[in-house]
Amino acid sequence: MFAFLLGFGVLRSLFDAPLNYAVPLLSVALALLYVAGTVVERHRAQRRGAISVGAKYGWLAGIIVLWLVLLTHSQDFLWLEFPLVFLTLHILALVPALVTVAGLWVAAAFVPLWLHPESWALAAAIGPLIGTALAVAIYFAYRALHAEVQHHRAVARQLRTTQEELAASEHQAGRLEERERLSREIHDTVAQGLSSIVLLARAAKSSEDPQTQLATIESVAVDNLAEARRFVRDLASPDVQESLPDALRGTLARMRERGAALGEKTEFRLEFAGDITATIPQPIAAAAIRCTQEGLSNVVKHAHASTAVVTLSVFADAVTIDVVDDGVGMDTTSPEGSFGLAGLDRRIAALGGSLSIESQPEGGTALAARLPLTSEKEK
Repeated sequence: MFAFLLGFGVLRSLFDAPLNYAVPLLSVALALLYVAGTVVERHRAQRRGAISVGAKYGWLAGIIVLWLVLLTHSQDFLWLEFPLVFLTLHILALVPALVTVAGLWVAAAFVPLWLHPESWALAAAIGPLIGTALAVAIYFAYRALHAEVQHHRAVARQLRTTQEELAASEHQAGRLEERERLSREIHDTVAQGLSSIVLLARAAKSSEDPQTQLATIESVAVDNLAEARRFVRDLASPDVQESLPDALRGTLARMRERGAALGEKTEFRLEFAGDITATIPQPIAAAAIRCTQEGLSNVVKHAHASTAVVTLSVFADAVTIDVVDDGVGMDTTSPEGSFGLAGLDRRIAALGGSLSIESQPEGGTALAARLPLTSEKEK
């Protein structure tokens, strides 16, 4: 706007007669001063430097003085008042700026009256007044819009920061959850197998014919080696490649071998209820197998039971697995004492299910798990 209005005034003055040579010279001086100020301002802004208050006020005063001198030579520079209003409001504080703006309007309206009273009319004062008021309104509207934009930018930065913090928190939570899952898997596979091998090896030392224990140790080691390889390869729960009933039959067969090798006389039985031919989601089946393994492992190691019964029940909305024995009871007041049971409880809870353990003072323990087939985890 400043460049256009200054050029417009120069062109108009060139057609005036007689030609006033001071007008082009003053116009060039005003243009050079204006450009010098904007260049310095941009340079300091790029270097994040600040311009002194005295330099800014001096530059604005020079612009205004040159404009007033031009205005005394030609009325064609009257309209430069409008960009000067924006400059004044931008550089000066509010009250001095408004006073200076009023002075600019007085100059634009009444300098022509002083120089050319014969051609002056009231419209010559009203026109600059309307333009000045409009310039002030535009400036403050722009400032309000700019403040709103800055506010939204700040909110956007805060939102981005919050999102980054949330992503980091979720990443950390995911890492902790994965560590917990891995610890459960290691306990349920390798750790249980190694524990059985240790017990079998101790039993073999005191046995006259350790061949049975050695065969069972070999079987357990082979099974756990396969589990470990699958676990390392997939870093996930082992897939149930066979049906859940068949997998449970295999689990009971292995537990019979371990119990016999340890000299236990426990009878292991597997019972079914409901529609056991129904398709069971893999996470539900894996949890049921882990529940059976944990319950029977505790029976073999600690219960010295005569009978242990595993019951699989498949209903329309849930699968239940019960492991009941008539051996030595356990302390159920602090289930956190058993890492295996605590991990099993978290595994089942993650699937929307529940785990309960009951033990009678006279002997016998019942471990019951319920896994809903309509769990949101399976949808």
